[in-house]
Amino acid sequence: MDAVSFGPFRLYPAQRLLKKGEDPVKLGARAFDILLALVERAGEVIPHKELIAKVWPNVVVEEISLRVHIASLRKVLDGGQFSQHYITNVTRRGYCFSAPVSYERFSPDIKPPPLDPGNQ
Repeated sequence: MDAVSFGPFRLYPAQRLLKKGEDPVKLGARAFDILLALVERAGEVIPHKELIAKVWPNVVVEEISLRVHIASLRKVLDGGQFSQHYITNVTRRGYCFSAPVSYERFSPDIKPPPLDPGNQ
């Protein structure tokens, strides 16, 4: 997959870039990793422990760290509005990316956006 689209957003995993329309969205590395993990399995509930293990490998992290990053992601994605939810909390189970997604592959003549040096 070269890009994943949902709502007004487009996620470029290889470039570690999220765009809203044509504008890059600032995300920290951990928040990006959480978003990518959720989007890759959109519609599935991913257990808290599995997300933590994927985003913080070989590090002991409290679940509060995950909740803080999820809250910041929701702010970025929902813009503080409750009309459109992308990340759903499934009580005592985990989180689910609940918006429809579409996957894109670029043909050789279409170039994905360049790497964002500020988001490395």
